[in-house]
Amino acid sequence: MMRLTDQAHALIAQVFQPGETAVDATAGNGHDTRFLCRLAGQSGKVFAIDIQQQALDQTAAMLQNCEYYNFELICDDHRLLAGLIPPEHRDRIRTVMFNLGYLPGGDHSKITQETSTLSAIEAALALIRPGGIITILAYPGHSGGAAETSAVAALLDQLDNTQFKTQLIHSQSESTKAPRLFAVTRLK
Repeated sequence: MMRLTDQAHALIAQVFQPGETAVDATAGNGHDTRFLCRLAGQSGKVFAIDIQQQALDQTAAMLQNCEYYNFELICDDHRLLAGLIPPEHRDRIRTVMFNLGYLPGGDHSKITQETSTLSAIEAALALIRPGGIITILAYPGHSGGAAETSAVAALLDQLDNTQFKTQLIHSQSESTKAPRLFAVTRLK
């Protein structure tokens, strides 16, 4: 079975086209940002957001070696997502990625927070184009992660199924602490 990050990438690759706009709402170490930059091509745009400058520095270093120039790094809270994306790009957003939890290799006490994550997902739901996809990789196994994962699931359960199609993909483990991937496709 593929890793959940690879499954998220596969889902996005099915709908995201060169020239479109993407958002990595939790840049982390830059792996998802790099993936999105490759798909966007030189005519597309990727906005990578993280509250930690360390994460953006690592993302910038990763992208420097890949020779991508179609990105903008934003050091801010993803809950402000709607206001962080310039107006000229808002109607072009085809995908938004979230990889919740903490920065791998960073301070594990600095985690995504339930309230800011829910605000960011709500903003993403409003920004995403029809046919676009939002992926949310959640980690209930760390401190605060179970509550955040449950809150994300509850928010997505309330979506109008004529507007959005939601999917939940579990990791190989059946443990309640195992990561899970939520995918939300905007239908219209």
